[in-house]
Amino acid sequence: MADMFTDLLIYIGIGVITFAIGMVLGYQLLVMYYTKRFLVIAKECSDADSVVPLVDELARES
Repeated sequence: MADMFTDLLIYIGIGVITFAIGMVLGYQLLVMYYTKRFLVIAKECSDADSVVPLVDELARES
């Protein structure tokens, strides 16, 4: 019975570690994506000398 409990704790630990790694990687990927999108939109706003590209992007993301 103790072996089953130990195995269960190990599987729960592996699950928690996997979940934490997935959350960190997902967060990092989203930060990278939206940082890149922000730089592209900022360049478009600079080129157009207007905030219209920013408004269009906000409408697209909403």
